[in-house]
Amino acid sequence: MRKALLFIMVFLITLGLTSCQPKKQLYKPGEYIGVGEGHHGPIKVVVTTDEYNILNIEIVEEYEMPELAVIVYEKIPLKVIKNNNVDVEVVAGASYTSIGLIEAIEDGLSKAYITD
Repeated sequence: MRKALLFIMVFLITLGLTSCQPKKQLYKPGEYIGVGEGHHGPIKVVVTTDEYNILNIEIVEEYEMPELAVIVYEKIPLKVIKNNNVDVEVVAGASYTSIGLIEAIEDGLSKAYITD
């Protein structure tokens, strides 16, 4: 019982100390254009960020086959926004389009990153 109480106390103290630290700014707020190479041509996106998060990804130009692209364009931006980074898996059966979209998002984010 004492070990459990000691563990809880240490956990709460650690949690309290880490939550007091200011959140590190990751991005410059704004809209950034990125371009990647899809299967049938360039994919152009606008990535919107605030200081800490990717807020929106809009595909503004693309030349991919609609049957495959719609799945990629629905899934990948949501995953990137949820993860707050481009480390996401490609959509099976549409890897070139997926890679091109991820490259475009990464290109846009490269302009938003805060470098120390």
